[in-house]
Parts: sequence; structure tokens; C-alpha cells
Amino acid sequence: MLRVAVESAAGLPKNKLGSPDPIASVVFKDEKKKTKPVSSELNPVWNETLEFDLKGVPLDSSSYIDANITMTIGYEPPAGAVTNPQDQQDGGNTAGGEEGDVTDGGGRGAVTSPGEPGHKIRSRTRKHHRLANKPQDFQIRVRVIEGRQLPGNNIKPVVKVHVCGETHRTRIRKGNNPYFDEIFFFNVNMLPSELFDEVVSFRVYNSNSFRADCLMGEFKLDIGYIYHEPAHCIMKKWILLNDPDDSSSGAKGYLKVSMFVLGTGDEPPVERKEQDNDKDDVESNLLLPAGVALRWVTLKLKVFRAEDVPQSITVIPYAYVFQNTISSTSCIAEYIFSTFLGELFKGGVSDFSKIGVKKCWPPSWFLNFFAYLSHLKDSDHQTNNYYYLPWADTKPVIAITSFWEDISHRLDSLNTILYISNRLQTNLSALKSAVQSKATDARLVEIWLKLINQLMEDISRIPDMEGKPNLTALDIQQKMLRDRALENIMKGAKHLFEEATDVNKCLSIIEGWLDKLKQLAEEPQNSMPDVIIWMLRGEKRVAYTRIPAHQVLYSSYSEQACGQYCGKTKTIFMKYPMDNKKGLKIPVQLRVNMWLGLATEEKKFNHYAEGIFNVFAELYENQAQVLGKWGTTGLLSRSKFSDVTSKVKLKQEYFLPPVGWEWEGDWRVDPEKTLLTEADAGHTEFVDEVYENETRLPGGEWKLAAEPYTDVNGEKVQGPTEIECPPGWKWEDIWTFDDNRAVDEKGWEYGVTIPPDDKPKSWVAAEKMYHVHRRKRMIRPRKRIPGAKTAEDTGDAEGWEYSSLIGLKFHRKQRSSDTFRRRRWRRKMTPADRVGASAIFKLEGALVTETSVKQFGANTPTVSCTFDQSNTYHLRVYVYQARNLTALDKDSFSDPYVHVSFLHHSQTTETIRSTLNPTWDQTLIFKNVEICGDPQSLAQNPPIVVMEIFDSDQVGKDEMLGRSTCVPIVKLTSGMDASPKLLWEPVTHKNGPAGEILVAAELILKTRGNDTELPLIPPKRGEKLYMVPQGVRPVVQLTAIEVLAWGLRNVKTYQLAPVTSPSLVVECGGESVQTAVIKNMKKCPNFAGNVLLLKVLLPKEEMYTPPIVLKVIDHRPFGRKPVVGQCTINFLEEFRCDPYATVAEVAMSSKAQVLLPKTVDWWSKFYASVGESERCRPYLDKGYDTLEVYDHELESAKEFMGLTDFCSTFKLQRGKNESDDDDPAVVGEFKGSFKVYPLPDDPGVPPPPQQFRELPDSVSQECVVRIYVVQAIDLQPKDNNGKCDPYIKISLGKKSIDDRDNYVPYTLNPVFGRMFELTCFLPQDKDLKIAIYDFDLLSHDEKVGETVIDLENRLLSRFGSYCGLAQTYCISGPNHWRDQLNPSKILEQLARWKGLSPPRSEDNGNTLTFGGRLYCLSDLGNFQSFLFFCTSLWWLDKLYCGIYCKLGKDLQPVLIHESSYFICWFQGKVELTLEIVNEKEADEKPAGKGRDEPNMNPKLDPPKRPDTSFFWFTNPFKTCRFIVWRRFKWLFIG
Repeated sequence: MLRVAVESAAGLPKNKLGSPDPIASVVFKDEKKKTKPVSSELNPVWNETLEFDLKGVPLDSSSYIDANITMTIGYEPPAGAVTNPQDQQDGGNTAGGEEGDVTDGGGRGAVTSPGEPGHKIRSRTRKHHRLANKPQDFQIRVRVIEGRQLPGNNIKPVVKVHVCGETHRTRIRKGNNPYFDEIFFFNVNMLPSELFDEVVSFRVYNSNSFRADCLMGEFKLDIGYIYHEPAHCIMKKWILLNDPDDSSSGAKGYLKVSMFVLGTGDEPPVERKEQDNDKDDVESNLLLPAGVALRWVTLKLKVFRAEDVPQSITVIPYAYVFQNTISSTSCIAEYIFSTFLGELFKGGVSDFSKIGVKKCWPPSWFLNFFAYLSHLKDSDHQTNNYYYLPWADTKPVIAITSFWEDISHRLDSLNTILYISNRLQTNLSALKSAVQSKATDARLVEIWLKLINQLMEDISRIPDMEGKPNLTALDIQQKMLRDRALENIMKGAKHLFEEATDVNKCLSIIEGWLDKLKQLAEEPQNSMPDVIIWMLRGEKRVAYTRIPAHQVLYSSYSEQACGQYCGKTKTIFMKYPMDNKKGLKIPVQLRVNMWLGLATEEKKFNHYAEGIFNVFAELYENQAQVLGKWGTTGLLSRSKFSDVTSKVKLKQEYFLPPVGWEWEGDWRVDPEKTLLTEADAGHTEFVDEVYENETRLPGGEWKLAAEPYTDVNGEKVQGPTEIECPPGWKWEDIWTFDDNRAVDEKGWEYGVTIPPDDKPKSWVAAEKMYHVHRRKRMIRPRKRIPGAKTAEDTGDAEGWEYSSLIGLKFHRKQRSSDTFRRRRWRRKMTPADRVGASAIFKLEGALVTETSVKQFGANTPTVSCTFDQSNTYHLRVYVYQARNLTALDKDSFSDPYVHVSFLHHSQTTETIRSTLNPTWDQTLIFKNVEICGDPQSLAQNPPIVVMEIFDSDQVGKDEMLGRSTCVPIVKLTSGMDASPKLLWEPVTHKNGPAGEILVAAELILKTRGNDTELPLIPPKRGEKLYMVPQGVRPVVQLTAIEVLAWGLRNVKTYQLAPVTSPSLVVECGGESVQTAVIKNMKKCPNFAGNVLLLKVLLPKEEMYTPPIVLKVIDHRPFGRKPVVGQCTINFLEEFRCDPYATVAEVAMSSKAQVLLPKTVDWWSKFYASVGESERCRPYLDKGYDTLEVYDHELESAKEFMGLTDFCSTFKLQRGKNESDDDDPAVVGEFKGSFKVYPLPDDPGVPPPPQQFRELPDSVSQECVVRIYVVQAIDLQPKDNNGKCDPYIKISLGKKSIDDRDNYVPYTLNPVFGRMFELTCFLPQDKDLKIAIYDFDLLSHDEKVGETVIDLENRLLSRFGSYCGLAQTYCISGPNHWRDQLNPSKILEQLARWKGLSPPRSEDNGNTLTFGGRLYCLSDLGNFQSFLFFCTSLWWLDKLYCGIYCKLGKDLQPVLIHESSYFICWFQGKVELTLEIVNEKEADEKPAGKGRDEPNMNPKLDPPKRPDTSFFWFTNPFKTCRFIVWRRFKWLFIG
């Protein structure tokens, strides 16, 4: 039943004389109903209910009612009606938005029924069963249907869908409106909470483009949004593609998709067939990406009239229209139908407008910070590689007043949880470091107890929100969620504190707590904007950084609730705007101190403030030089007094102190000393440079140029003889030319002048006849004299600063080219009624009157923080080694060096050639570092040491390998004996991991005039290089590294040529060893000498152990030996062993068993093994052996050690990675292993025994491989029906098998039951690939998946026999012995591998001695598991085996069978007699060969055969002989 409650109408138009009598009519599916008329009323009220009988048919998406009157629609669905998920009409929703209450009838908003007021009917909201918080299986299905309006010309779009780390792509199509209709499946097993946070990413690329702009558009959507839709799906929705780097660039096209998220037991809904695709409205069924909103517009459509409208008898299939009847005699009802951006318009004039306004009235907040900058830009000086702003002891201060909502109750909780997680992270890192360094148990317990106690203490300090203003329902729910999670962590911490015994086992639990705390540290209602700091150059924004406001927020609740950096000095790296290089370069490093708090708590800032805060009003006096005299005549449009830009006219009378402030003293000249610096500012060593210039006519003689001496930019400067050493400096050498550049042997570089330029733009080192200009760089180094005054300390006596032109850089000392000068006047202000630094918060808008503000612009009083004195520190940075650096050279390595920066000081280490794991072993000493501020505050937040690793290149600019930071240990007194500890710090490159560096640093406060308290100078290596001293460097011991170099596999070509003659170089700790050259990689890719020994000094602590580096060198003609691949093995823990330990292992025993009946087959054994007892009852009743069926590959079974007990596989990588992928391409594999063990310090003690012995032959072997494919489970669907038609493809080397004819139709769990047999040569053909394909009759078969099995590992591993060794020794049936060696051979082989004596049988075979133990027949059950007679017959690569007889003289017939597919078919029988005699009996009773004499001992009778045999009939040639030749031979001969 459909009820329409017609209530009222308002503002009806008056179209005729008199008052109208309005009637409301409702049309639904050709059924029309009317209300009663209301007489003479333009605002009628009906209050009537119209009912429509649905006749048991539920409403669908095409059912709707339209009217411009107020009505309420209620819908009672028929019994059993189910909501169709395809009826989603959610146009305009943004991804991740909230669902509204929308009726199936198309109405919007809350819907009530007349009979049940207030009862809401929600068709889109649906309750789902709550998912358990444990990893579960999910399948995400994505169907890419079509695209619309993709940008570009002649494009070939392809769509890539990325979900949970897996990517699928569509086929390539053509045109701007491609049709794909492809479905992809993604199977995952993870926590629902983690899955719902993942995103589905659609990226559309132009496959025709090879440039970086081939990405056409992108769309991302949370999986959780899809799951919470009806039926867990989004059906046939259009998604808007946009530029991920510029969300404001507009739409980049549209894509139509369907998405499903299916859990266990969920059935996917069936998609209906699409109709009228060309008329599909995009905007009405559109999903917008998060953060992208369409602009609101107003559309007015005025319809004037229509002409020549044809008659039609077609019934209009719409539920409501505004009818404009043209003719009463026509059979049609004309109306206007229009759509715009997804909105539907019908009728005459449509006016649709959207306006949104949002206001809030929050309290006031203040922000204060002061900073000094280090401008990170290259310089040519060793002591400081970067320019910086030398603010010295006067720091600029900015105070900002802003108005925001008071959400301190939310940010207090957020900061407290962040404090807990940061503290837990620090303690956990210390615990891991102690475990890795194998600290004592007492030390581990100490760190562990500290971690647990501090965690329990911190959790009890969570703020309570009771009574807080502005609380929302989400605040309360989030508080409850956090309380439950913290309560669980508290219970777990108490449990560990009381019952934990093993620290190592607790690490995973604590890491889980840390992850949970990080999840809780998210505040969805954080309305406070970030603090943004910009660096400007003129009007251009050069760099920026943003700091979340809660990190600098002050809280009166507790110290833990304050922001992490509130009132603390922090080092910040700024970024380039729109940085496409992902932070490769850092423009600026800041040291900033910030404080943010409520206006009512501004006095709390006094507790955090350091130094003395000063406030000055300032202006500049300007003068110009005319005819050698300074004055105001040459200023032209400039004013005598102005602001710092010289553009705004100022006077001293214009300045008035703000309210609450008063003048202190008069105006005085106060020159700027901190920013007027020369090029040598901040350096202790400097190099002066002058360019000597000469010119000539083409082919003429060189003569001095018109300007013989210039700077690098061609500006005229003094000659070398005229330059004097500045005060406070001394010369270190004479003037020489610089030959460390692209110059000739005399230092000249040459160029050509192209008018109108008077100097060349480019230079070369080789002289040519057409060159007309050359220059030479003359240099002279100088060094600062400690304690002497420099030019920076002096200046003009009157405070003037000079410049060549207005707007250029100023300097202190006057030059001959200067024409403009200025000096700064300042007047100090002090607060009248306020004490402390918090007085600066009342300075904003310090210019009082509006006229002064307009006149003076932003020239408000300047605030600065002055420190009375600075402290001198001594810094030592210990750079020991690095590992896993990026290879940037073509030889697979780099030439790394480290540039270390601390504040505005920097130094560089030496360069280590051709390595990715360099060991510098170097100490960098920064002797005198001036730092302002309280030493105690500095000890809590010391400046960080920045390390930038570069690759040294002989040609071109050095490339960056990565960047890392280190926090130094601060020592304020000489009594602090804590020595720095070397730690591995991560190296990042473009925001991604790029290796690790082992460093430490200590910052020591120096007492003035006393250097004796400093640590001893480290030992030197060379003239200027200091080594890492004892006590900091790791303790080493002599260690042996045995290398099993087995061979190389799958090595790719290098420089378009195959690798034919490689050798292997193994490096570790500065030592290396090389194998012999493989003569022919195709015939045998194994090394001839397999075992190498490397003796090296390695650290005792595992965390300091250097990696093992493998280099593969190809020996090519003409002496070329390029590195074609390399591998770095970081951790040696798994290869360490006790060289004297022996493990006695005995082969698995087997029992003899008689033949099984033919009715018991292999399938019975299989079903018995997997637990399907109803299909194998006879087999189970007999008690026969079963299989061990794993749910993973054998390589993943822990008991089999990955089948790498003999040798492991190491991936070889090569050279610089040109693509954007994180992982370099794998170019080959190395097969080998390592044994690491300590050597005795006493040379007289014999070394331990060799670990690698009794190795198998390293030659190529021909092998027969049988593959038994039983069944497949949970294959990926490839057909639209959710099924596939799988079949098997097998490839091994150059051979392949395609079993397409035996595909299994319509299943995801096929039972194949197929056996395949191939021959191969190992190790060349070691990789067995088994692939499953989907059979398609017309289209190309799609690959479902494949697996690769390393046959060489299974052949060489000692677990190879164990994996397939039968529990009993059977001679036939499904349990017959399948190992290539019999048990006695396996036992002998095991003895050789373990270095044990071979097994020895005694007491007439009743006992066996092995591994120092005696085994009796009674212990083994049947001693024939070790001693038996076995014969194997090979014929046409098929193994006939199973001949067996008991010990004794009785003749025992034994059946022969063929090892075929699972079931052993009988092939015949053999009668034989077996007799075991000693040597004496053998001489007395000689035996003949067969039936030859003497036919005795035993006597062999002739075989009992029939006289007539038809065996000849099986041979075609014999048949021809018996039938044709006997009768017609004379005919043929004649």
C-alpha cells in the first residue's frame, strides 16, 4: 500500500480573475487521484491521504512521485519483499560520506507514515552482523565497465585497479569513451578493521604515452564505505577521476564501476543487464573522491514555447509531470524534461540554487614562536657547506592572535595518548637494542621493568571529559572506546609484570600495544588548523612547513597533556611547494620554539620563555651620493625616512605606543649587525677568489681584457695584489690558479662572446681558434685567528650601511661603487602594567589609529628575544659505517661519503669507493660551537645532527643517496662518564627507506678557557682523519666465514651480452676472497671449487656486524671484468654455528609390509589423509599408512627449514634503478651458504674442523621429474558467472606440457588427478612452473595463477627424502617405496654428512651400531628396514621395482609392478632363489652364470613355457616373417 498525505500548498499563482479553487492531483502508474477543492484560496490546506494499491508488487527505482506541494509519503512493502541493492540512487555523494535517509520512492529526508507518526522508513540503511575482530577471508570484486570523457587525443586508455598491495589492469582500449567490461578479484585475509581502512585505487593511464604525464586520472575509495553499503556493494556507479597532485584542476573523466566486498558466507548480488547506456546520466549517479567538491551553481532555465511537436500515443512512463496542455484535442501531454549536473527538471521554469553558510564563535588562542634559520644551500667551504642567517644572540619573535573553537578536552586526550605511545616507543627501542646486543639478563630485566611500570603509570593519567563543554556523542563514544582499549592494555601489562619470564616473548605483545595506541591517537573532530610557516623571497613563496597545532598546545590539565613540542625548541625541515622530487632536497632547516595557549592562560608562557624580550619601533634614514657628497638630493621619489623597503614614508612622530605600553628612552641609531654579513661570515676557513680575464681577436694574441679582474658573475673586482687580508684573518698560502675544474693545464677556460653580451655564457677547457675570451680562477685560502676581532665586529662609526643601488644587498664597509646608504633608528617600548614575556601578546595591531595603519602598512613594532650570553660546546660525531645504500653507479655500487651538519657548522667524511656498505671509521670534531640558551633546556632538546650521504661522481654533480639524523648525548659536567653508543639510524631517500648508518654523537659543554676536561683526541688515520676511539667502536674478534659457493642461476644479460664466464667475490669487514671462474655457464653453472674460507675481524655484538657482500664478475675479452650483479647479506646470525657440535640423527625407520590388495588404491590413502573417512573406510579399517597433507608449500614448513639446509638462494641485483619502483630488478640468483664461527686467539691452538664436507657432485645431472597434480582449491574466478574452467600448464626449462584438452568446467575447486613426466638437466632447469589457466572457447585463455618449485633445492636438501619417505617399506600398492635411495643408502649418506662412522651390522644382522648407539632388532620392529635385497629394473624411463624375498633358502615368488599413476598395475612375476653364504662356502659351492655349468648351488631348471606362443604377434616385423615371408619368400627373391 502506498499512502500520499497531501497537506498544503503555498503561493499559488493567480492566473485568472477572481480567486482559484485549487485541487491537488497525484498520478502513480497511470492511476490518478484528486483531493477535494478548496474554495477561493491561494494557500490551500487539504490534509487528505490518497492511497494506491500496489497489488503485491514492490516499488523499484523507476517509481516516484513529484509535486510542488507539501506532502509526506509512506511505503509499506509487501510481505517478503527484499531491498534491491541496484536501486541505489546516491547521486552526488562523496566517497566516505554519511548515508541519508532516502526512500525507495525517490523522496529525500525523513519519511513518516500517516498512521505511524515519526516512524522512519530507511531503505539504504541496513544492519549487518558484527564481524569478529580476527583475521578473516574477504574477497573484493571490482568490475570496470566503461569510461566517459577521458581527456586527450588519440588516446589508448588502460585502467589499473590497486587493492591491498595487489594490482590488476584492464585490456588497452581506444578512444575517449572506452568500454572495458572486465572484472577483477582480490582475495585477502586480514582484520576487518584493517581491511576497512584500505582503499580501492583506480588509475587510468594513456598507454600511448611514455612520459611522466601518462596518468590521466585517479580515484580512491575506502573499502569500509563499500562494505557498509546495502549488500556490501556499489552497483554501476560513475566515479570522477581527478589529478592526485592538484585536486582543484577539475574532472579528468569518468569511469563506471561496480564494487563488491564479500565475507565468508556472503552471496554476491546479480547485476541486471544495462539498458540505454548512451543515455546514462553521469552526474545523477556519481561518486566524488574525498576532498573534491563540485562548485555550487545556480541554473535558471526559461522555456518560452515549442513548435511542431508531433503527436504520439506513447504513454509517458513517469509518475508525475507538470502538464502544459497545448491543445485539448491532441492525444499527448507535453512537458519539458531537462537534466543538469544530475538534477532533474520538468515543467516550465526551473530555478535550483544551493547556498551553504557555516559560522562558529570560538574563544581566542595565541601562538608564539622564535627561530633561527640555516639556509641549506651549497657552498665551497669545508667548515660550513650551507648558508645561514646569523641571528646570533638576537632572535626574531612573532605573536599571533586567532579565534578558534575551544576543543582542549579533545586535544588533551590526544596529546596524552601520544605521550604514552612515544614513551613506550622509546622504551621498546631500548629493549630491542639490548636484546640485539645480547645484554645481560639483569640489564634486560631493568629495561623491561622500566617499560612496564611507566606504561601502567601513564595509562592512569588519561583526562576525564565529564563536565567539559562542547561534548558531542562522538566524544562520548570515543572516550568509551579508548577506555576499553587502555583497560585491556593495563590488564595485559599487569599480567606480564606478574607472570612473564622471557623478555623476548614479550616483544610482540608490547608491539601490539604500541600499534593499538597509535590507532587510538586519532582525533576526527580536530578543528584546529595547522601552524604554517612560509619562507618568502620578495613576493615569492619559496618553502614552507606545517606543524599540527596540538603538538605545540599548552594544557593546564597536566604536563603529559601538553603538546610534544610546546615551549621546546625543535628542529624542522622545510619543504618546497609542489615538490615533485619527494623531499630529495631540503631548502631550509629551522630551529623554532613555539607555544600555543588560551588567552586566559597567556601568563603561563612566562614559564617557558628564555632570554629577554624586547620591543622596538624602527625606521630607516636614507641618503644618496651625488657628486661625491651624501644627502637627500639624489633620493628622487624615495623619502628621507621610510620603512625597511624604502617605499613607505615614515616619520618619528607617526609612532605611538600601543595601549598598555610606554616609551623607554629616545630614538637612537641602532645598526643591523646580524644580517649584514660578508661571504666569510660563520666560517673559520675561507677561500678568496678572483677571475683573471683576457681577450683577443680570432686567431690573435691574448691580452688583458678591459676589466681584467671580475667575480664569477663578471662584475668588476680588485686584483689579487690589491686584496688585503681582512682583520682577524691570516693568509694560509699565496695566490694560485684553481686546476680542480674543467680547465687546461694552466687553469684557463675559453668561451665565445655573442652580442649583445660582452662576456661568454659557457666555457670549455680546450682552446679553439674562434675563442675570443678566456678566464682563470685565482684562489687564496685564509684562516680566522681565534679571539681576534673581525670586520663583522666593526663597521661604520655612524651606523650607515651601503649599497650600489636601492633594493640591492647592503654591507657595512663603504665601497667605491656605492651610491646609496641608510641607517636604522629604533626606540624601545616597555609594558606599563605587565611583567614578563607574555606582554608581547597585546602588541598585535600596535599602530593605534586607522589612518596610521593605512599609512604605515604592516610596519608594526618588532619583537625580539635577546640572550645575554652564549655557551661554547664541543661536538664529536662518530661515523662508523653504513649498510644497504642505494646503487647509483652503473657497476652496481656507489662511492659514498657523508656530509655532517650541526646548526650552521658542517664537515665531510672521506669517500669510500665502489661499495654499498662503507666503513668510514671516522670522528668529526666541531671544536667551538656557540649556542644560546639555558644548557639544561638544551640537554632536554638538543639540536639534531643531520647526515647527508652522497655518491661521489667524477663527472657531473654528486647525487644524494639519502639523509639521516642523530640526537647527540649532552654532557654538561666533566663528571658525566656516559659514553655515546653507536646505533643504527635509518637513511631515507624521497620519503622511502634507503639503508642504515651506524653513528653516535656527543655534545660537551666547555668551560671558558679550559680544554683539559675534553675527552682525549682520537687516534689519527692519515694527516687529518680521526678514527672512532676505543670505548665507542665495537669490540672485535677473529672470525672464520666458510663460504659454500655452489653456483649461479638465471643470470640475465649485461650490456646486451650474455654472462658466460663469471666468478664470485665475497667481501666482509674489509677482507675478500674470490672463486674460480665458471668456464661455461650453459653446460654447468656451478663453481669448481665450492668451499672458500675468509678470516676477518668481526664485532662480538651482532648489531654491529658488517654485512657480507657478494659480487659477480664476468670475465670478458680484452681484460674487461664488469660487475654484473651483487647481493648484500645484512644479518649473519642465522649462519653462526658451533664448529665442534655434532648432531646425531638417525634415518627414519621403516617396516616391511606385504603387497596390498588391488582394491586399495592411492585415492583411498589420500582421502584417509585429508579426513574424508566416508570415502576410504576399507583403507582406514586396515590401518594402512596415511600422508601428511600440508596447507602450505613444503618450503614454508618449519621442520624442513625451507629446504635450504644445504644451500640458500640469494637474489642478485644490479646498478642504478631507473624506474620509480622501490626494489631494483633481480638479475640472477646465487646458490650457496655460509658458516660463521669464532677462531681461537692463540695461533698454537688448532683451528676448528671444516663445516662443509661430503658435498655432492657439482656436475650437471639428468633427472626424471614426475608431477602429480591432485586438485586445486579456491581458484580465482575468471568468468562472469563467478567460476572458471581450469586446466594445467607445466614448463620446465625449454619443455612444456599443455593439458588444455582435459580442462575441468565450471568449478573453483577442480580435482585433476593427473600425472606428468618430464626429463631435465639440473641445475640448468631447476625452476618447475605449474600454472592454472582458464579455458575460453573464443577469447584468449587467462592465467589464473602459477607456482614455481625449485627442484634443485629438493634434490640437494637432506629433507628431500624425509618429505617423501614412506612410514613402511612396501613393495607394491599405493605405499610402495618411492625414494631414489633405499634405507641403508640413506643411512650411509647421513653418516657421511654428519662425519660419523658408517652403520655396522653385528650379531648376524640382529644388531646395528650407528652414531654411537646400538640398535636391536626388537627396537626396530623389523631389522629389514636396514638390511634387505632390492632390485630395480629401468626400461623406457619407467621404474619397475619391488622384487623382494626373505632371507633363507626357500624359493619365494615376488610380483613385479610398474610405478605408474598412483595405482600399481601388476606386469608379471619372477622366480628366484636367494642364499647368503660366507667366502668359504662360496668357494666350496661355486655357482654358475644362469644355467651354465656348474648349474648348481642353486640349480636352475628350464622355464616352464608352452610349446606354442603368440608373443610374435605383438611385433609387426615378426608377424611379417611368420605369415608373409614363410609363404612368399621365393616369390620375392625370384
